[in-house]
Amino acid sequence: MSGPDPYRPPNGAIPSAAQRMLTSGRLARRFALVSLMLGVLIAILIGASLYVVSSRHLARQHLANVEANASLAARQTEGLLNTLVTTVRELADNSVLATALVDSAGKETYLVPFLGSFDHIASVPLAIVFTDFEGEPIADNGRRSGTLSISPADMAWLRAAIAAGKPAATVIHQDDTHYLLAAEMLIYSRTSSPEGALLYKVPLDSLVLHPEAELLHTGEQPRPLASDMIAVTVPLTVPNRLSTLGLQLRLEAPGTPTTALLSWMLPAYGLVAVAALLAIYIGSRAVGSHMTRSLRELERLAGSIATDGFTGQRARVRGNDEVSALARGFNAMLDHIAAIQREREMRAAEEITIQRTLAERAEQARAEAESARNEAERSRQEAVMALMVAERANAAKTHFLAAASHDLRQPVQSLVLLTSALALRLGDHPAASLVGSIEASMDALCRLLDAILDISKLDAGTVSPNVQTVSLGAIFARLEGEYRLRAAEKGIAFRSVPTGVTLNADPALLERIIRNLVENALRYTDHGRILLGCRHGSGTLRIQIHDTGIGIPPEHLERIFHEFYQISNPTRDRGKGLGLGLAIVDRLARLLGYRVHVASRPNRGSCFTLEIPMPALSAPAIVPAAAEAEHAPQPGRGIALVIDDDPLVREGLTLLIEDLGWRAIAADSAGHALRLLREQPRPPDLVIADYRLEAGATGLQAIHAVETALTEQGHAPPLSVVLTGDTAPERIADAEASGYRILHKPIAAKEVAQLLSGALLDGPGRDDARGPTPEGAGRRDSAILQG
Repeated sequence: MSGPDPYRPPNGAIPSAAQRMLTSGRLARRFALVSLMLGVLIAILIGASLYVVSSRHLARQHLANVEANASLAARQTEGLLNTLVTTVRELADNSVLATALVDSAGKETYLVPFLGSFDHIASVPLAIVFTDFEGEPIADNGRRSGTLSISPADMAWLRAAIAAGKPAATVIHQDDTHYLLAAEMLIYSRTSSPEGALLYKVPLDSLVLHPEAELLHTGEQPRPLASDMIAVTVPLTVPNRLSTLGLQLRLEAPGTPTTALLSWMLPAYGLVAVAALLAIYIGSRAVGSHMTRSLRELERLAGSIATDGFTGQRARVRGNDEVSALARGFNAMLDHIAAIQREREMRAAEEITIQRTLAERAEQARAEAESARNEAERSRQEAVMALMVAERANAAKTHFLAAASHDLRQPVQSLVLLTSALALRLGDHPAASLVGSIEASMDALCRLLDAILDISKLDAGTVSPNVQTVSLGAIFARLEGEYRLRAAEKGIAFRSVPTGVTLNADPALLERIIRNLVENALRYTDHGRILLGCRHGSGTLRIQIHDTGIGIPPEHLERIFHEFYQISNPTRDRGKGLGLGLAIVDRLARLLGYRVHVASRPNRGSCFTLEIPMPALSAPAIVPAAAEAEHAPQPGRGIALVIDDDPLVREGLTLLIEDLGWRAIAADSAGHALRLLREQPRPPDLVIADYRLEAGATGLQAIHAVETALTEQGHAPPLSVVLTGDTAPERIADAEASGYRILHKPIAAKEVAQLLSGALLDGPGRDDARGPTPEGAGRRDSAILQG
């Protein structure tokens, strides 16, 4: 039987051009190509190394040349300055000139030709003015116009120098040019006192002989340096009269040396490399051809055997190298061919038996593999079914909570509204205390429904963080003031560590997280203390709440953030919470990108840590102002349209609105509301519509119909509010997307009063009557923002 060809690429893959070049053709050519490629690689490596070394050497040499040029230019400039200052000082010390200053005739005539000869000193142009001891010009060197002329500002500076009574020098900027302005005192030989002064003015640029250099003085900023340029600065050694100027010579030059090296090095190196590669290829081809001669003879012998059969041929053996060993091995193979032919018949029968055995085993293995595949498919289907059942159960749980919450909120809303109306009507009646107990029970039930609403809003994705600068110290101080007395009532101490940290976060959501953690610590701590503080970590800010409470067993640490899960409350005592606080903390932390974890020891206490991966900014501690007392708003009088298909809710809301001084119009549908509006002499100031109405209608549709009808009558749209008891995530998302104000059942009497006051303040026709309300502006968004 024939085996697979080991030289064919697997799966019929076609080799690339490089593979074909290196694996096909004669060995001599392949050997030459491999040698050539190695030579190219070596040439590239050597050339790159030489280029790098040469470039670094040229860069260092270039920098040294620039520094030498800068030093030479500096010495030249120093020589010019010394010559200039020495010449002018000698001119000022000339006693004949000093004496002539007091000669009125000299002031008029004979100094002028002499001074005109000082138009240049050492090829440097300058302007010279002789003055008397009051700074009035006597004679000059003839430069009375042009940029080098002496200006009134120069004369004012000279008079200040004469008042000082000693030589002075400065650098001025005039007409985009810097000038050296200096003064020498003229001493009268008979009195040895200043009788005048010599003022000279020289352009700084004329003192620099190098075209790329410039003079800098004290206080002057050099011009910005281009990215491909370098600069060398050399301080100048100048006469004492100019030492206060801090003169420096700055020379700019290209950052890299010229490309002269490349103009001869690269072509020369390329020519040498090409010649070397050509020699490598020719020599490798010749050596390969000589080395593969025996292999070609073996190739011809193998072709002869394949064509004519084995007739006793032998391979020629030359030398004692690897190819000769191959020829000897080829001969040994030919010797075995005859023996193999004889044994083939004997092994044929054995092979048939073996093939049958292997076929039977293969069939058995195939059957077992088929059985295993069937079993795996059944397992996969069972896993899929289990997943579908779990998903349906989770969806059913969500829908059940939403439906149960909605169905509970309707009667609870009725009870809240009717109880509030009853409390207003009873006043000081003895039965008012019973109403207070009913309101306390309703408040506990409302907290449970609000917590379920929080979970639903977070799952619906309708809570968006409002990031702003937050003072963590203000939050700590507010929580300490709120919980210190409650902790003291239980006999425990509550303390917060003051901090001056500010950070960017949503203040309401961050405070809600910390508040829930503090509530949890206070609920499960009966002795000891609770400590609230923060500390900095590596790239994080950690807010920690330590308590000495009952602690959490290790097996419960992963489940305490689940809904309705409580460890030490088997009787579901409402005084120990609802089991939703930590679930809300976990969802809010994930919403804000924070991480919350807990470390606890049973009977020793717990430590909850909130990690904020944002750099906190240090700021002065902010002392919170005293909380202002809350006063119930005075709603005033107006007309409110109530649309709700539940009679009890409609009646309770109507009674409460009327007890607050408003007139209420109650309708059970949009059509009913439109009929009532046609009978009213004035439009309503407020529309409150339930989200779910009869026959599948929604409060959004009812509000739209009312607004359309009022607009057709020429009235402005009133303030519209949607009242809903739904907690299903998709319903919450739809309600939030409507753009109307949303209130979640049950609402209390205080919230209704605030809504009535807000309606009178907003008034019909305001631009924001239908727009979304900012967080906390006149409505209760949800328990998430209330703490």
